[in-house]
Amino acid sequence: MAEVRLPIGIKFWGLSLLLTLCFFLFFWELGNIPLYERGEPREGLVIWEMYKTGNWVLPIINGDYIPFKPPFFHWIGVLISAAIGDVNELTIRLPSALFATLGVVLVYTTGTRLWNEKTGRFAAVVLATTPGWWRAATMAQVDMTLAFFMTAALLLFYFMYREGRYTQVNSMAVALLLACATLAKGPLGLLLPLLTIFGFLCLRRDFAFLKKAHPISGVVFFLFVACSWYALAMRQGGPAFFIRQILEESLGTAAGDYGRHQPSYYFVSNFFLNQAPWSFFLPPLAFFLYRRRRELFEDPLLFPLVWLVSVFLFFSLALGKRAVYILPLYPAFALLLGAWWGSLDKENATDGVWITSAVGYALAAASLVAVGTIMFFLVGNSSAQVQHLFPLVRSAGTLDDLQSFFTPSVSLWIGLSVFGAASLLIFLSLPRKKWAGMFVAITMIATAATVFMKTTYYPAIASKRTLKPFATRLRENINPQTPILFYNSFDYGTIFYSRRDIAQYAQKVKELKQSVFLLMWEEDWERLRKKNALEMLDISEGRGPVAKHRLILVKSSGLLPIPAKQESAVLRREREDSAND
Repeated sequence: MAEVRLPIGIKFWGLSLLLTLCFFLFFWELGNIPLYERGEPREGLVIWEMYKTGNWVLPIINGDYIPFKPPFFHWIGVLISAAIGDVNELTIRLPSALFATLGVVLVYTTGTRLWNEKTGRFAAVVLATTPGWWRAATMAQVDMTLAFFMTAALLLFYFMYREGRYTQVNSMAVALLLACATLAKGPLGLLLPLLTIFGFLCLRRDFAFLKKAHPISGVVFFLFVACSWYALAMRQGGPAFFIRQILEESLGTAAGDYGRHQPSYYFVSNFFLNQAPWSFFLPPLAFFLYRRRRELFEDPLLFPLVWLVSVFLFFSLALGKRAVYILPLYPAFALLLGAWWGSLDKENATDGVWITSAVGYALAAASLVAVGTIMFFLVGNSSAQVQHLFPLVRSAGTLDDLQSFFTPSVSLWIGLSVFGAASLLIFLSLPRKKWAGMFVAITMIATAATVFMKTTYYPAIASKRTLKPFATRLRENINPQTPILFYNSFDYGTIFYSRRDIAQYAQKVKELKQSVFLLMWEEDWERLRKKNALEMLDISEGRGPVAKHRLILVKSSGLLPIPAKQESAVLRREREDSAND
């Protein structure tokens, strides 16, 4: 039997440790939490439609709309679903978990190749335990697919540049990875890497590289791979496809027309929170980079630094913003932090040691305070005390979600014990400057927090919001041929779990000639039931993605007034259809 050889510097035990960590953070219990947000079932519907119809180019979702994103993520989901024989929570989330794990391995091998195995391991652990990374790894969304292929393309370019391997094969490999990134989330998958590469070459003042790197071959190959799908989608979807995925989703989001309009500083706090607890070490990392500013242009640190800054500035300047948008810069931050942490063990390492110690002590003290606070409420177990502690949260309607932090459970007690032990380890390691010990302690904190969130916090939220039981009853109790319509409501999860198309009432009202089944929110039911012949047949346990109202199945024997919002949506759709004709 042939011996498996790992790349130079990679250690089998280190790789095994990382894969085990990824299993518990990403794959464990991956399919047990039902869908309860808007985004996941929306992507799941695309996978379901591809699986059901065999249309892998541009399936029509719910019988009337075009997908928001290119299909690479969905293709992987369909392949997994075909292998398992079903489309469910596990199969639609597995692509993200797989690409997240590959990203961690890629950072490990990169850190090892640029510095040493310990640095590579540090960087990979940072990435795996970063809240923003593991959260995206457990969700059915296209952003992790984009982040992985962007990371792979940028790192392949950098090693190609660094080692002078200007071969046609390498150029085409970079083009292939950029094409996959483009097929994951549109033109952004090409624009962001090119922006990073351009900024790096500007700082290096080395545009001669472009002539050596077989650019024509790379461009032709990229166009062949990426544009093949775009051509097929344009042929199938016509102008509606162009309007949906290019104008609205790509350009409209950047301009703030179709995304969430946020201020330019939005990602400052977002970056800090989604990188915690590692983001607490930004001050010593910044000091470390500042002290090396003169030799930085010849240092491997320059490329991940340009990568991080380019992505951060790009999305900060765009008006449409969501927390997950900056996911592609997480590997760059992990490499920078891993390189800094690896330098602490050097005998002459004095840069920022006092800052690092101060941050470590503060983090350990904060962990102990958090443990003490939670234990106080666990012993008291008083809902009134929790409400008093979180008056603003209560008014925002999310107090019930936070109650899981103060509900006694085995996972919570284990998590608190790990937090306490990790804080003690930090206090023991810092006086002796045992930086590896402090790194292990912080990894324990991050891992324990993640496991608790996966086993307690998110399941508690999902149980209060998911419409899965309700939608499953729709599928089991109502004939698939019997039409059901949304009345002034809409929910992707209900469509996904009921396995049927559900049109809007306003779109079908002119065709109705008999009693009809309607899905409406609870407040609409209360408003309409006294003046109309309505019969409630079922009501959801969960309160939907925004946790504000339950969905009700109603049988109506007469026509209802068309909701104003739906009426305007229908008129807009008719104008768009007329323009397309």
